[in-house]
Amino acid sequence: MDTQWAFTLRLILLLLLTAGAVLFLHSIAWLVGLLLISALIVYILYPLLDYIEKRFRLNHGLATALVFVLFLLFCIFVISLLIPVIYNEIDDLIDSFPHHLIRIQEFLSWLTQQTIALDIEDEVRGFVLSISENLHQALEYLAEASLVLIGGTIDFVLVLFLVFYLLYDFRSVRTQFIDIVPPVRRPLAEELLHIVDTNVGTFIRGSLFRCLIVGLVTGIVLSVVGMPYALLLGVLAGIFNFILYLGPYIAAVPAVLLSLSPLTPSPLLVIIIYVAIQILDGMFLAPVVLGRIVKLKPITVIVAILAGGSLAGLLGMILAVPVAGMAKSLIELIKRGPAYDN
Repeated sequence: MDTQWAFTLRLILLLLLTAGAVLFLHSIAWLVGLLLISALIVYILYPLLDYIEKRFRLNHGLATALVFVLFLLFCIFVISLLIPVIYNEIDDLIDSFPHHLIRIQEFLSWLTQQTIALDIEDEVRGFVLSISENLHQALEYLAEASLVLIGGTIDFVLVLFLVFYLLYDFRSVRTQFIDIVPPVRRPLAEELLHIVDTNVGTFIRGSLFRCLIVGLVTGIVLSVVGMPYALLLGVLAGIFNFILYLGPYIAAVPAVLLSLSPLTPSPLLVIIIYVAIQILDGMFLAPVVLGRIVKLKPITVIVAILAGGSLAGLLGMILAVPVAGMAKSLIELIKRGPAYDN
């Protein structure tokens, strides 16, 4: 009886500690998000820091400051180059949004007439009417964008501070992690760090390269065929391309909706452009850049992305694939352990 009571008490204590940890992490979710974003940036910048230290034989502090300044200059360059153009395109889109909405309503009304035989015209008509009803709410969200922009600016400054200090201490943190592990277990600890580096650092750097190429190609091709807001649509395509399998389809939705308006390429041409770019990404970019990293089945990737999105939004969808990759690598590592030896 004493053994059973002791086991029950330990189980209750473990559940209470787990619940407390979950509540604590939920209460500081904002800080956890900033730390995760900062850590991802550090993983991107660390190879450059290591190269500069070895190539030019600079001390760690000076090399860290140099890499951070280069990163800061890159951010300033991107902001100064993209923000004014994107702002003008968004402002133009807001001004012409009622016109685009009317054209989309006309298309959906035509679609309603074509679906009478399927007995779903009421649902389609309700969807058309809901667009007009939700327009006012959408404009209210746009009015609140200034407050979001202020909060985003503060978060950006905090991320810069975190990136600098995490980048400076990155190597020492890894070394301390290895040192606290008993010598007999240090090869295992080093393998665990290698798993994290491969599934997080290499994946993020490879994905950035893919997203940059996809965004540029999308923006250029849409601009060539005369699609309005080509730069904005290219930026969206690059951002959502981070989300494997699902992201490109999400990015294509606004382009297809805009193509329903006059003076734009046909929806079929826009769909063909997005499909062709994704074929290019799937056949050439992804196998070359991520072929040795993402060894997950498509269904696993999709389930992981959906779970990550429900737990942590866009950031969770981006991190879902590296986390799933780490879980798969850890399972393979366990299977190679003594417990699975015959």
